[in-house]
Amino acid sequence: MPKVSVIMASYNHEKYVSQAVQSVLDQTFQDFEIVITDDASQDHTAAEIGKFTDRRIRFFQLPSNRGQFVATNHCLRRAQGEYVAILNSDDFFLPQKLEEQVRFLDTHPDVAAVFTQARIVDDQGRRVRDRKTF
Repeated sequence: MPKVSVIMASYNHEKYVSQAVQSVLDQTFQDFEIVITDDASQDHTAAEIGKFTDRRIRFFQLPSNRGQFVATNHCLRRAQGEYVAILNSDDFFLPQKLEEQVRFLDTHPDVAAVFTQARIVDDQGRRVRDRKTF
């Protein structure tokens, strides 16, 4: 069983999904699986995901578009990790995200959930601003 299940619901994110997946594969913490559910994308999202050969990636496709919450729940039902990290398919993780969050959760068993600030970037990946709270 992996320590972390990174779940990703995707819909029409052909342009971004490879960067999202690669950001997980590039983590300093490597005990994870990636569970991806494509919500019947009309673009080449599935083909982009299919380019990855890492065995930790588990990819599912819904036969019809059902919405983000259905796709996310589809991922959750298949997640096998002790912890779950949610990654939107048009976002990406910084390299130490999982390491830092797992360390915190492992040393604070009374804590049930953690989140981080967000770094907002433009379509070219240039930093626009950091958002510290939601």
